[in-house]
Amino acid sequence: MTIETLKAYLEYFDLKQFFENNSPIRLLLILGIMCAMFIAAHFLCRFFEKRLERYIGEKTQTGGKTAGGSPALPAIDFVMFERVMKDTRRILNLLIVYWGLSRLEINAAYAEAIRVIFTAVCIWATIEFFLAFVPFNIDIYLRRREKTLQTSQSRSLMPIIKGVIWAVGLTFLLDNLGFHVSTIIAGLGIVGVAVGLAGQAILADFFSYIVILLDKPFKIGDYVELTDGRAGDVEYMGPKTTHLRNLNDDLIICANSEMTKGVLVNQGSIHERIVITQIGVEYSTPIEKLKNMSDLLREIIGAFPQCSFDRACMLNFGASALQFQLIYLVSEQRGGIKAFMNTRSQVNIAILERFNKEGISMAYNTEHVLLTNLNSQPSPPPVSTDSKGIAEKKEA
Repeated sequence: MTIETLKAYLEYFDLKQFFENNSPIRLLLILGIMCAMFIAAHFLCRFFEKRLERYIGEKTQTGGKTAGGSPALPAIDFVMFERVMKDTRRILNLLIVYWGLSRLEINAAYAEAIRVIFTAVCIWATIEFFLAFVPFNIDIYLRRREKTLQTSQSRSLMPIIKGVIWAVGLTFLLDNLGFHVSTIIAGLGIVGVAVGLAGQAILADFFSYIVILLDKPFKIGDYVELTDGRAGDVEYMGPKTTHLRNLNDDLIICANSEMTKGVLVNQGSIHERIVITQIGVEYSTPIEKLKNMSDLLREIIGAFPQCSFDRACMLNFGASALQFQLIYLVSEQRGGIKAFMNTRSQVNIAILERFNKEGISMAYNTEHVLLTNLNSQPSPPPVSTDSKGIAEKKEA
C-alpha cells in the first residue's frame, strides 16, 4: 500500500454509507465491549503484578543470605518487570482496538488498509515486548547465580540479541506487506559470506568472545596465566580483545582467540591458596627451640586472620641447615593474586622478626675449614756425610 492509495481511501470515504452499514446501536455495542475488554485487561495485569511482587518479596525475605553472608538479591528487577508489563498492556490494547475495527461493516479496501496498518503497529509492539522480555529473563537467570545483567559480561551480547529481534520482526513485517523476503535474505547471505571471508580474524575473536561468555572459563578480576607465560588480572573483556593487568602493573592486550586456545590456568576462582615453604636454621640451634619450632610457627601464622595453619615439621638434615617445612592456607581476599602475594610477604617478615626475637638464626650455605696443629712444623729428613761428599763429587 502506497501513500497515494491511502490518500485516495481517505478522500473517498463515504460517511453516510458507513452509518447505514453500522447502526448507532451496533457501534455502541462494539464500543461497550471494547471498554469492558480494556477494563478487564487493566485489572488482570494489575492483579498479576501484585501477586508476583508479593511472591517475589516473600521469597527474597525468606531467602536468607548468600553464601558470602550478604543479603540475597531480589529475584527480579522491578524496573525491567514494569517495562515488560507496559509492553504487554500495549499489545493487549492494540488487539482490542483491532478487534473492534474488524467488527465494523466497511468496504473491503478499507478493511485491508486497517489490517496492514495494525499488522505493522502490532509487529512493532511485539518487537518492543521481546526487547524487554528477553533481557528480563536473562537477568532472572543471572540473579539465581548472585549476579545481575548490569554487572555481568552477558550485557555485551544484548546489542546482538536486539539486532536479531529487530531483523526477525522486520522480516516478518516485509513478508506481510507482500515483499519477496526470500530474495532479500539471499542477498544478505551473499553479503555475509563476503564479509566473513574478509574478516576471518575479527570473526574468530568475536566467536571466541561468545564462547568465553557462555563457557565462563574466567571472569573480571580473576588472575589467569596463558601457555606462553603471560599472566595477569582480567580487567576487561570485549568482542575483540581481553585486557590483563600483570603484577608489574603493565596492561597486556590479548586477542580473544588466544584466550580460548591452549591451556589457561585460572587462579582467580581459588577459595584457598596453599603455601609450602622451607625454613633452614643453623645446626647450633638449641634442641629445646627446635622442639618448639612447630608451636612457634603456628603462633606466627595465627596472628593473620586470613591465614590458617596446617602443619610444620622438621623435614630433613640439609648440607648446611636443619630444614623445616611450613604449610599454611591463605583464604580468598579482595585484590586476588596481589593480595595473596602481600599476605605471603607479611608472613615471611613476621617469621624473620620472631626468629630474631627468639635468637634463632636462619642458616645459609657456608663451609667450615677445620685446621689442627698449626704451630708444629715437620722436621726435614737427616742428610748423612757420605751422601754429602758424593753429591760434591758429582757436582765437580
